[in-house]
Amino acid sequence: MREIFEDYPLGCAAGATPNIWSDGDIAVTSDAARSLYGPNAKTAAAWCALGARSDGRSGDFGFWVRVFKHLSTEETGTSPA
Repeated sequence: MREIFEDYPLGCAAGATPNIWSDGDIAVTSDAARSLYGPNAKTAAAWCALGARSDGRSGDFGFWVRVFKHLSTEETGTSPA
């Protein structure tokens, strides 16, 4: 099965894809996600991370993982690591 995909580039976007969110503010983005998605904010952040990862935007992937972790720590009342 792997041979079928050998000719395709890795990720959804071929070549270097610029990071869009990597310089964003984690707390502000977490608040916006919570406002837009309510109890599904962590799921939305996870989907954003997955999309960034598949597009090859490693900076954005890391950003969305940090947003996800920030949302998780807000639920438990602990400080982000």
